[in-house]
Amino acid sequence: MAHGLEVRVPFLGFRHRDASNKLPMDWRLPASLEEKAALRKAADLTDLPPEIVRRPKLPAGRATSPKLIDEVLAELQPRVQEIAARHPNMEKALLRQPDIAVGLGLFEAMHILDGGRTRKSGDAASLLDEVIG
Repeated sequence: MAHGLEVRVPFLGFRHRDASNKLPMDWRLPASLEEKAALRKAADLTDLPPEIVRRPKLPAGRATSPKLIDEVLAELQPRVQEIAARHPNMEKALLRQPDIAVGLGLFEAMHILDGGRTRKSGDAASLLDEVIG
């Protein structure tokens, strides 16, 4: 993660692959297009409450600390419009996904502005202000 590479490869052993290939196709790609159908079926057999088993898939952080992320996004929201405007081809998508816009702005501030030559520090708002300033 320190170098921008995230690798998560669970369940890729040959036994897991062989077992997953034997799952019925409607479990792998159900008509309802439910995400992780086989995993949810297995979870139905546990004591987990339905609101946990059936909750929608969420990006990392959203599932574990949604209030914190909402607070950070609310604080940085005034900058989203300006970040999105810097990318006319993606502006509409960025406005619909402010978390992606903020991430893009932070990436630009830390790696693009000066070619990543200097190590940036400071809070997210000041980094974003460098990009839109």
